[in-house]
Amino acid sequence: MRQVRLNTHLSKSVIAILSLLSIRLRVVAAALIPVTFVTAVAFQAHAQEAPPKVSVSFGIDTTLTDVGKVVGLVRAYLAKPDSSARSRGLWSTATDFDRRVGDLTMDAYQGFPATIVGVAPDGPGDSLYVVRVLYARGDSAGGRISPLALQRLFAVRESGAPFGFRLSGALPRLTHGWERRTKGRVTFWYAPGQHPDSAKISHTSSFVDSVAVLFHVPPPNHIDMYVTRSMEEAQRAIGLDFFPEASADRGRGGRALFGGIVLAGNPALGEGYVHEVAHVILGPTFNGRSRLFNEGVATWLGGSRGRTTQEMYTRLRQIQTARPALTLGQVLSNAIPDAQAEEMTDAFYATGALIVDSVYRRGGIEGLRSLAQLNGDPKVLLAALPTQLGLSGSDEAALDRWWHAQAVRVSNVR
Repeated sequence: MRQVRLNTHLSKSVIAILSLLSIRLRVVAAALIPVTFVTAVAFQAHAQEAPPKVSVSFGIDTTLTDVGKVVGLVRAYLAKPDSSARSRGLWSTATDFDRRVGDLTMDAYQGFPATIVGVAPDGPGDSLYVVRVLYARGDSAGGRISPLALQRLFAVRESGAPFGFRLSGALPRLTHGWERRTKGRVTFWYAPGQHPDSAKISHTSSFVDSVAVLFHVPPPNHIDMYVTRSMEEAQRAIGLDFFPEASADRGRGGRALFGGIVLAGNPALGEGYVHEVAHVILGPTFNGRSRLFNEGVATWLGGSRGRTTQEMYTRLRQIQTARPALTLGQVLSNAIPDAQAEEMTDAFYATGALIVDSVYRRGGIEGLRSLAQLNGDPKVLLAALPTQLGLSGSDEAALDRWWHAQAVRVSNVR
C-alpha cells in the first residue's frame, strides 16, 4: 500500500520502531491499564494565580436577582480558581465533561485584575447564563491598559448550589454542532469550514497506540482533537475569546490540554497535528521535568509546526550554518543573539529532538526516562547531558562539537 506522507510524520527511525511494535500492539495494549486523565498542571503553560481584584462593569445590574447570584458565584470562584471548585459546589458536575475536565481557561489566571463585563441569558429562559470576564492590567498613570484574556464561562441553574447556579465549561456548548469522526481512541471535531481527511485520521489513530507501546505507558482512554482554521478559533472554542498567541506560531499552532483534549489550529496539518497528541499520550505518565525533554520528544515523534522531524534537523543545521559561533548553551537558554522567536523555537525544538534521538539510540526507553528526570535549568542540562550522550565531561567543548556534528549527520545540509 502506498504510504501517505503527512506534514507531521514520524522520523524514519521512529517509523521503523513503531512498525515492528505494531505486530504486538493488540496484545500489549489489551494488557495495559487505561489511564484516567486528571486536571494536571503538566498541561498548563502558567501556574494559577487568582486575580487580586474582581470588579463589575458598569453595564451589569446586580440588583437583578439572577445576575447578582451569578456575580457572587464568579467572585467566589475567582478567589480560588482551581479544581477544588467542584468540592466547594461552585463548578457543575452534571455532565461528564465538567466532571472530567472542568475549566479549560486556566491561562487567564495569572494575577491580572478581573472585571466581569457581561452576564446575560444564553438563549430563551433563565436556566443558563453566559459570563464574560476581562483580565487586564493598567499602568500606575492609568494611561495604558495591558489585556491578557477575555474569558467566557457559563452559569447553570442547579438546585442545591450555594448561589443557585454553578459554573460550567464552554467547549461542549460551543462545539455541539461541529462535524465529528471517531477512529480508535480519538474523536475528531471539525470547526465550520474544516473537513475530515481519512488518511490523517488513520495515521493519528494508529500513532496513539503505537507511541504508548513504544514508551511502555497506558494509552489514553480517549482523545478529543478539535480541528480549526486558526488557534484563535480553537481558543474561542474553549472559552478564551481573546488570548495572546506566540508570534512563532503565526496563528497556526496547536496545544495539548488536560482531559485528553488537543487543539489543532493549523488547517494545513488538521488531524495530523501529532506533536500535540504526543504530549497528551506521555504527559500523565512520562512527563519530563524540562521543556527540552517534553518538546524534544514530541518533535522527535511528530515534527513541529508543519515540519517533519527530518525537516526540523535540516532547519537546525541551517541555523547553525548561518550562525557559526552559536552554542548549545545559547539555544537552551533561548538567548540566540538578534534572533526572532520563530528561529529560537525552531532551534530549541530541533535540538531537543536531536538529543532525544541520540539518547534513545544509546539507552532505549530507560535512557529517555533518565533524560526526562533532568532539571530544566540550562546550566544543569549542560552539566548532565555529556553523561546522557556518552561524552567526556572534562572537555567543555565536547558537547558543542557533538551538537554540530550530529546536526550535520542527520540533516540534509552539509
